[in-house]
Amino acid sequence: MEYRDTISTYAHEPLECAKNHGIRPKAKYNYSLIACARWEEKYICEWIEYHRSIGFDHIYLYSNDDCPNTIYDRLRPYISGTDPFVTFRHYPIPGQQYQMYFHFLRNFSTETKWMMFLDIDEFLCIKDSNFLPKLMKEFPEEIDGIHFNWCCYGNNGHQNRPDGSVLINYTKRENGVTPYTKVLIKSSKVPYQEIYQISSSPIMHEYNSLDPNLNMVNVLGEDVRKYYENFPDTPWKMLNSDNRRQRMLSVAYIAHFTMKSDADFDLRVQRGTHGDYGSETVWGTYSHEQRMAYHEMTNQVSDLYLHDYWISQTEAAWNYSIFPRYRWKNVSQNKKATQISTVHAGSVEEDACRVLSGNICGKSQNHTALERDPWWKVDLEAIFLVHEMRLFNRLDGVPERVANFVVHGSVDDHEWFPIMRKNDDVIYGGADGHPYIWVDQTGIQARFLKITVLGEETYLHFDQIQFFGDNIS
Repeated sequence: MEYRDTISTYAHEPLECAKNHGIRPKAKYNYSLIACARWEEKYICEWIEYHRSIGFDHIYLYSNDDCPNTIYDRLRPYISGTDPFVTFRHYPIPGQQYQMYFHFLRNFSTETKWMMFLDIDEFLCIKDSNFLPKLMKEFPEEIDGIHFNWCCYGNNGHQNRPDGSVLINYTKRENGVTPYTKVLIKSSKVPYQEIYQISSSPIMHEYNSLDPNLNMVNVLGEDVRKYYENFPDTPWKMLNSDNRRQRMLSVAYIAHFTMKSDADFDLRVQRGTHGDYGSETVWGTYSHEQRMAYHEMTNQVSDLYLHDYWISQTEAAWNYSIFPRYRWKNVSQNKKATQISTVHAGSVEEDACRVLSGNICGKSQNHTALERDPWWKVDLEAIFLVHEMRLFNRLDGVPERVANFVVHGSVDDHEWFPIMRKNDDVIYGGADGHPYIWVDQTGIQARFLKITVLGEETYLHFDQIQFFGDNIS
């Protein structure tokens, strides 16, 4: 069907329905977000990755920047390939949020079963499961949409925006959800014609004013079809009864990072107040006292839920590390050491210290003479709470020589106590990613540590030796 044959349907139905004689095609995605972004290149990747992590299948992102180059560069990994996670479009006319969203409804809304308009400073927080598909199983199939209430996060005392993660930098919020909502709705239930006719309709927040029959519920499963009538009095009355403000927080809500710094009051105006962004001018009129009152309201409660969740996600990179993550500091590197003997040139102290350099090579860096139960010892130069030991074996032959050993500790280099013993003959590696690792969560107090290789006539030789721990508090 050519353009001239479809343009007459623009005000009536999505394009793919028009092409298919009014029949809606099968959706490609279950859950999709639609957003328009301006000056959001610093935060866009985290926002995308977060919502992908909680179960969204696709994002439709409209850049409303004067020039799309910078944000496009950030989005390259998400818009490339045969099945990109992000559909990207640039809309160069400032402030035309309604036109961007209607462009989505016309061109893409048939691609997804569920859809939500969400801003880049908003994050859908799903407690416990952190997974949207699991949350949706708790609601009956006959519902048309779910309202998620806002909860605003404050500036955390920042005068200017700090670099880095939004979810990690901002951990203070207001005490409970507030009346405004964002709606996850079945795209087939979106009142397309009514939205075209009433371009001022707040489709980001509600749809029942356009279609009173839509079956809308909140995260508690309660009917909210009349929620926005007499706004905000009706919502506040509902929220302030039966502890709903807190109960909703325990299920799911929109974490709205409204002010990332004190400077944001002015930044929101500087970003642009054209078109649909005209309401942003109000932030520039706030007096100093009003700004402080807003900060006080939005920094009432410390909440680390999103902070901890995002750290757990970003730290998943350690799952791909050759070596397990270091949980404590290295307290032995470049410290003084000695051993029973050496076959290398130089003193026994020089030979013993080579295994504390931190430079892993896969070969033996110290080497005793043939001895009965040869030993090696390090002085940490202070008493530490020792939690972990890593032994890196040589990988150029005879790894079995140091298979069995005992570790002792001391606080004064005179009285020694056993820490652990290995006598199972099992060999281990080192530079290949398989050093021998001993861990004690409680920790052992020691300044001196001694490793003794067990054997009537054997050698002690390692690539590297590492001890990790904490200062004694």
